[in-house]
Amino acid sequence: MPQNFEKLINLYRRTIDPKFKDWVIFDQGTCVIIYNLKGDLETEAINVLKKYGTVTPGTSSADFTVLKVDSGWVVAGDQPGILNYVSGEEGRDLEDYEIGQIARDKKEEDSKELKIVYVHS
Repeated sequence: MPQNFEKLINLYRRTIDPKFKDWVIFDQGTCVIIYNLKGDLETEAINVLKKYGTVTPGTSSADFTVLKVDSGWVVAGDQPGILNYVSGEEGRDLEDYEIGQIARDKKEEDSKELKIVYVHS
């Protein structure tokens, strides 16, 4: 779990548009936003991460965008609604592509473990 979990929750609260109220955070800090909830939030988030959490080099699943935030970086991949946070400590003196790789590794691990640690709805 990320070092300061409350800080991570607050960061996602500030980052995610308030109109999207259904999201969960997994153990490594991956956040999955469910835009049109149709059932159980946790089940839907797990299914999204199972489907889109694995990174395949050379495909769009390996693409990412790095956004600097106050205390680190939020990284978005090719699948809308999946975010990762890389702290300032983790990304210190690294290039964006290295920060993105850290985030991809966290997403990959969360897609295997599927351990939800926070639910926002």
